Amino acid sequence: MLLFLFFVLVSCCLWLMLTLNRDYETDIKFNLSVKEVPEDISFSSQDKELIVRVSDRGTTLMNYELETFLPISFNYSELINKKGRLVMPVSALQKRIKKQLRSSTAIVSIHPDTLLYYTQESAVKYPVSFNGTVEPARQYALGDIIVEPDSVWVFAPSQVADTLGSVKTEFFIKDEVRDTLQFTLPLVVADNVSCNPAEVKVTIPVYPYTQKSFELPVYGVDFPDTYRLRTFPSRVQVKLNVSLDDYKLITADDFEVGISYLDIYGSESNSAELKLLRAPSWVSGVKIVPEEVEYIIEKQ
Repeated sequence: MLLFLFFVLVSCCLWLMLTLNRDYETDIKFNLSVKEVPEDISFSSQDKELIVRVSDRGTTLMNYELETFLPISFNYSELINKKGRLVMPVSALQKRIKKQLRSSTAIVSIHPDTLLYYTQESAVKYPVSFNGTVEPARQYALGDIIVEPDSVWVFAPSQVADTLGSVKTEFFIKDEVRDTLQFTLPLVVADNVSCNPAEVKVTIPVYPYTQKSFELPVYGVDFPDTYRLRTFPSRVQVKLNVSLDDYKLITADDFEVGISYLDIYGSESNSAELKLLRAPSWVSGVKIVPEEVEYIIEKQ
């Protein structure tokens, strides 16, 4: 058995040596660095990368898989400007790549050989919208989400920029949140679009809350002077979530519950849904109990 396994191992080694001794093609990725770029220039791709297809023996290509390549650097002045495209001189590009390859390696193709860019004059400012889901833990509430900056410059072809409307952040999800969140998110755009800045700071206030309730009368809204609304019950409970800091600041005078004459005009039902006519914008979880009441309209 040992002798058999030995010859199997030898045959595998010979097969591998013969296989790797043939010529193959593979792709090698190089980061591209453009230096001394004018302030009014923005590239359409945030991650500038070169994909170089090379040909050589299998053993050499295997070694490339283990190597780390330096970025290919160009000064902005070295690039050739052709109607919104910066063309990298092929000879200079190959020369810089060849320095990091074996002499036996042949370059088959380089992609891309041009870089799209846009000037400041072609930029359009769009608002940034947070894209995500944040769920507070029990007895906690979320405040208004703050995005800084709230708008960014977008560099894109006019036919693309006109359809954007807004720019979204990378999707973010988190649940059972108990503390205020502060984090940075990149902006998500198409390949031929870039933003300045490319990321934004997001702040999501989270605060503990408690429940508070008030007993309020039910008002009739927009009723003619000759009619009077009577409801059963005549008073209802309004429950809401409020932060501990604001608990003493909020009072029953901040709320109003009622029924609009326009909502029940012509209705054959003797019950109507209550509406919250007035409430502070910064409270959450407002509920009316009961949500519907029976009513009659009396003529005065």
